[in-house]
Amino acid sequence: MNRLILTIKILLPVFLLFSCRQNSRQETEGIDVIDVVSNLGKYQEILVSELVSELEYIPLETTDDCVFEAIRHFIVTPTHIFVASNQYCYAFSRDGRFMGEIGRVGQGPGEYPIGITGITVDEKNQTIYLGSHRTLLEYSWDGVFHQYIQTPRSINEIYIARPFVVRENLFIGHFPNRKGNEAYKFALFDQTGQVVQSFDNRLKFERTGSWGSECDDSMKPFRVSERIYVKEFTNDTLYFLNERNELIPQFVFNLGKYAFPKHMKEVNPRPISNSSFFTHHSETPFRNVVVIPDLFDTDPMVGTPHYIFFSVGYGHGSFPRPKGREKTVYVEGHTLNVEAGTAPVGIYDIDNKKTQLLDTDPVSRMFGLINDLDGGLSFWPKYYTSDNELVDIWKSYEMKEILTEEYFAAHEIRNPQAHQKLKELLKNLDRDDNPIVVIGKLK
Repeated sequence: MNRLILTIKILLPVFLLFSCRQNSRQETEGIDVIDVVSNLGKYQEILVSELVSELEYIPLETTDDCVFEAIRHFIVTPTHIFVASNQYCYAFSRDGRFMGEIGRVGQGPGEYPIGITGITVDEKNQTIYLGSHRTLLEYSWDGVFHQYIQTPRSINEIYIARPFVVRENLFIGHFPNRKGNEAYKFALFDQTGQVVQSFDNRLKFERTGSWGSECDDSMKPFRVSERIYVKEFTNDTLYFLNERNELIPQFVFNLGKYAFPKHMKEVNPRPISNSSFFTHHSETPFRNVVVIPDLFDTDPMVGTPHYIFFSVGYGHGSFPRPKGREKTVYVEGHTLNVEAGTAPVGIYDIDNKKTQLLDTDPVSRMFGLINDLDGGLSFWPKYYTSDNELVDIWKSYEMKEILTEEYFAAHEIRNPQAHQKLKELLKNLDRDDNPIVVIGKLK
């Protein structure tokens, strides 16, 4: 656990576009502007068939050794599906057959002592890495443990977060700016844990509150071909790492008055990580702050060569929200059913430089692309595969509850054969079964 002092700086100038400098320009110096603020309140119904040609359903096998509901991380490759939460990582074949557990909680060799913070894979070498408390654990896809990799730390004793495979023997990660004066924001490191290149943090501040929270972190990186995309939650710029290991700004999110300002970084930002805070503290200065993507990783940002799919995390701001699903609340001894708002999700069309925020399904009030192919649940990608596929994951009990004949009757169904296959799946599905992986083949 040697202390690593980061000294290698990026050779190419890399600049930040801070939230306070956002405007409504559609392109600046080759950087696309994803115009979120102008589309808040202008929510549109977008159909699955506009982007996807067909949907494939893969039920994850339910066995006595593998029953779960919560999934925080998942990866789909041409041959494997990996799903993980804090306390487990399971491997499935591409057709959903359970293949075994990758590592486990414990104190022995090849075990993680606290829990899993993230997963990343090297498809070429069929290697999976589990992040766990300052360490990466390397396994083969059949669960054989290879080695521990000690992740680097900064001069402030901040360990690198969100490690992600760039290519063989190279990872990128983020240094959370807990104290406000971190020298570097992202860094590349190798399998020995040594930093080989670092990228300057240009936004420094003096923190007067505590050490911070998720606001100082970054999103899960994602891959589009050979490009790795990274973004800090409260910075408006989406960067990619190219083949020459240069970090290049490509997109900037225009959040206007809802952007996270620098002065709010200087105080204790912890309340934004507590959703109940906004319910009971409507006058908080965090009330109208927007963060992209949402802080809780439930709907990570996903990119393809032609689209960026993103979620909008926020306080209970002044802009109208898409209608959400009905919730039951208890007020003065009475039970009330209320229709809650939901955070919007959006799509940026790279080719046409067009931003759209999505409305919810008019029946289920689920967010995402309305499923007009087979009449199933709304589809929202949470992963993009190396085979040009978008991936969502559905809970079995939600499918059983929502996908009724009344629901089907209220939706356009373009592919009757696919609809019948979905109904057969529902017949054989138990509400306690493991989730269903849904693969959307892009047009």
